[in-house]
Order: sequence, then structure tokens, then C-alpha cells
Amino acid sequence: MHQSFIAACLLLCTQVAVAATTQVEPWGRTRDGDLVQRVRFANDRGMRFSAIDYGATIVALEVPDRHGIARNIVLSLPDLAAYEKNQRRYAAVMGRYAGRIANARFTLDGSEIALTPNARGVALHGDPDGYDRRLWRREDFSDAASIGAVFHLRSPDGDQHFPGTLDVSVTYRLLRQRNEFSIEYTARTDAPTVVNLTNHAYFNLAGAGATGLATHRFQIMAERYAVTDAKRVPTGALLGVAGTPLDFRHPAGLQSRLASTDANDVAILGEPAGYDHSLVFAPSAGRLTLVAQIDETLSGRRLQIFTTEPSVQFNSGNGFDGSEVGSEGRAYGRHDGFAFETQHLPDSPNHAHFPSTELRPGMVFHSLTRFRFDIIK
Repeated sequence: MHQSFIAACLLLCTQVAVAATTQVEPWGRTRDGDLVQRVRFANDRGMRFSAIDYGATIVALEVPDRHGIARNIVLSLPDLAAYEKNQRRYAAVMGRYAGRIANARFTLDGSEIALTPNARGVALHGDPDGYDRRLWRREDFSDAASIGAVFHLRSPDGDQHFPGTLDVSVTYRLLRQRNEFSIEYTARTDAPTVVNLTNHAYFNLAGAGATGLATHRFQIMAERYAVTDAKRVPTGALLGVAGTPLDFRHPAGLQSRLASTDANDVAILGEPAGYDHSLVFAPSAGRLTLVAQIDETLSGRRLQIFTTEPSVQFNSGNGFDGSEVGSEGRAYGRHDGFAFETQHLPDSPNHAHFPSTELRPGMVFHSLTRFRFDIIK
């Protein structure tokens, strides 16, 4: 009798915990009339995340500071209409190929594949109909260690002019007992194709809506960077970061580098100065590896990033110009957030010595990135 009572109580407590940590609600309709839902998850340590079906977009990632006060640290927009017309791709999934492809074309198995060029003559993020503009199918889950959602998308043969039907799954997972969030991608194809997937989140660890990145210190374990042309397409050269403003192997801030008038720094960071560079990690054979640690001194938040990917597109929020107002009611200005897009290199299909992005029938594309949050000691 006593054991049965305890078992019943444990079952009830488990059911209450699951109900309390997952919430699903309507979040509007697209211009085409499709219903979009928002799902919210919370763990046992005070961390929460929210996502919507449109673009498999993360709309909030709330993390406690040194005082235990949770605040959203992902830049976001106030409603679905704003996401449908935005140009910054806030925390959505990029595909079929994240990043630029030169001249909007590449050769695969002897056949030239012509993609859709943008105004600069390059293909970028699958535009004009990228995965960030699609309605994904979502399945929520809850297990002993984590809670989250799996987003599914079928990209048919010829979609964005890429060959092969591609079945994509993106899993957002929040650990119950640790403030750790992960993004896991899988994809399968029925014909040879190329794939490069990432999430386009912008972060400000002081809290979304905070001004600038002056209180952030970045350590990025990248040894090389991809040299690019005037259109920011890789030339094929991979050079060492030593002696450049791209060297973050030791913790450093951005402000002094962005303000540098040194000719070499200006040549790399541009005018006005900004980061939008592919940084290449030491080869890890696809093993999950610590690649960055970012500290924010005011809140005390520390973010460690682990990934199986060979590179990251590091961006200092150069495109924010005050024209888009965030969920906090404040317009985002230049350098109000940073992106850390773990991925393969842009234009890899045109550079045989870059890590391959080819995917063939029978193969499984797999990519994992973890975001572990802590407090600066």
C-alpha cells in the first residue's frame, strides 16, 4: 500500500513537471493563411527557450544572470508579420546551403548546377525562398534528461534549383538539470546534392535590446580564416589568424579592433569596420569540440560553444541600422548583437580542398552544436 502510494505520487509529480515546462500557443497566421504556433520550454535551472514553426525560428532563449534573473539573450521580433518581412534572418534555420556560392553556380558529378543569384550575382542562404521562409512541421518531446522539439522539412528535388529531395530534421534540446541548449541537424537525400545548414541567431549576453558589445570578451579557437573577395565569397585561400584582428585564440573585446585605423586591420574588417568572416577550427574529424567561450561582464553570463562543424561565420551585427524594432521595444543598431553560425565553409562546392558539403543517397548529414551557459567565477 505504502509503495503504491509513493509510486502514484511520483507519477503525478512527473506529469505535473512535464505540463509545467511545455506550453504551446497560436502565434498568428502567415500571409498565406497557415497557422503558426509558438512552443515554450523551461528547465529546472531557470533557463527557457521558445520557438515558432515559421523558419524553425528561435524567438527567445532566456538565461539567468549572476543574480539568478533570467533574460532573453537572442535578438528577436515582436510578431509573425515582422518575421515574414525581416531581412536579418533572426535565429531561423538557413538552407539548403547556408552562406554564399560564387556566381550562383557549382559543378556536381560533371553537371553544372545553376542557382538563383541575388543582386550581387551570388547565391546566399537559399534565397529568395530559403528554409527560413518555410513552415516546418514540429514534434515536441520530453525525456528523462531533456525537453525540446524536432522540426521537419521536406525540400523537393529542384527546390532552389538544388538536385535531390532532401529530408531535414532540426532538434532543439534543452537539458533539464543544466543550462545547456543544443541544435542538432540531420538530412537525407535521394540524389547527389550539397548541404550546409546553420542557425542565424544573433546574441547579446547582456540581454537582447542592450546597446553594443563592449562588455563582451570573445575567445574563439580558430586557427585560420577564409580570405574573401569584394563580394565576401571565399577565394579559396585559408590563412592563419595570427597577427590579424581575427585572432581570438586569447580572450579579447571587439571595440578596439573595430576602431583600429591600422591599414592591415582595415583591409580585413572593411570600412566601416565589422566582422563577417569564416573562421576555421583545427580539424576534429567531426567530434564535438569546444570552439568558443564568450563572457559578458555586466550580467556575469558565460557562453561556451561546442560543435562538430569545421568553421563558423562570425558576424558582429553589422547590418542592424535601427530600422527593425526588437521584441523589447528597442530598435536594433549596429553591433547590438553577434552571430556565431557554426557550419561548413561558404562556396565549398567550388573549392575541392574545403571540407566537403556533398551528400549522397545512403549517407546521413549530421551536425551538432551545443550552447552551454554558466556564470563567470
